[in-house]
Amino acid sequence: MSGALITGGTGFVGAHLATFLKTRTSRLAVLASSGCSETMPEAVCYEVDVRDAGKVRAAIHDFRPDRVYHLAAISSVEGSWSRPRLTYEVNVDGTLNVLEAAMTLAQPPRVLNVSTAQVYAASSSPLSEDSPLGPDNPYAASKAMAELLGVQYRKVPAGGIITARSFNHAGPGQSSDFVLSSIARQFAEIEAGMHDPELSLGNIHVRRDFTDVRDVVRAYWHLLEDGSVNQTYNVCSGRSWAIHEIILQFESISGIKVSVGMHPDKVRGGEMSEVRGNPDKIYRATGWEPEIPLGTTVRDLLDYWRSTLRKADSVRNIESAEGSEKFVPSMPLRST
Repeated sequence: MSGALITGGTGFVGAHLATFLKTRTSRLAVLASSGCSETMPEAVCYEVDVRDAGKVRAAIHDFRPDRVYHLAAISSVEGSWSRPRLTYEVNVDGTLNVLEAAMTLAQPPRVLNVSTAQVYAASSSPLSEDSPLGPDNPYAASKAMAELLGVQYRKVPAGGIITARSFNHAGPGQSSDFVLSSIARQFAEIEAGMHDPELSLGNIHVRRDFTDVRDVVRAYWHLLEDGSVNQTYNVCSGRSWAIHEIILQFESISGIKVSVGMHPDKVRGGEMSEVRGNPDKIYRATGWEPEIPLGTTVRDLLDYWRSTLRKADSVRNIESAEGSEKFVPSMPLRST
């Protein structure tokens, strides 16, 4: 029976990947530090910190997957500056623990090690897998280090490691720590009357290569099915968008015109004016290419935050009603 294991399976991308894999594998397992059993009852859950080598090995040897999607990571650039040691422990030591556990199985699986386009040096040209590396923050440095950990497994007789360098991606469920989700949340809050029609953002003139998360997880699946071990593949659209262009799409969908205020805490010093990838290699190897247009991603993100705010408001109303009942116990909750 085929079996797939996702590390970091309760995160933003991991949750989308688990949904995608449900109908494509006979056994599914999720390894996450917490929350697995509550959010993914259909999967075998291992609540394990990837920094714990013994528990990682025990989980992977218990499940014996033939496919491993290694997504578990500290993925915030800002967070990596404030907690560099934790970033390296999770992203480097944690990756080594996963690779060692997987490659010591009697039948080693194919492992997808998910890296990032931030490992590349700044370039005015589209970035290919052969472009020079030059990470400029602890998160990117940790991912570049993690890519090198597979060197001792290059000659394994079965299974092996494939690296995916993912460019920017977005979609429903994403934290507002990331730019498109932050914009969507602010538009939803403006619609709800929570603040004036002004966005608080960083540099809106930078251009980035965005792909919908649902296309990204499909790329990951294609890479483990059809990619070559010991190879690296960009996961990207091949097109860049300026942030101010995407804001116009949010305005069109919501019917709200906004002004933009640049928040100094959201401006990254020395950031590249444009980051765009070349997806030719993954297309040649697997036939994968993005299918979901950016406009759909924008609409679904906005709907996600509208729904999230409505649910939060409902919870506050219930809590307020319960508080009123405690203070005025004689007041009926409903008429008879």
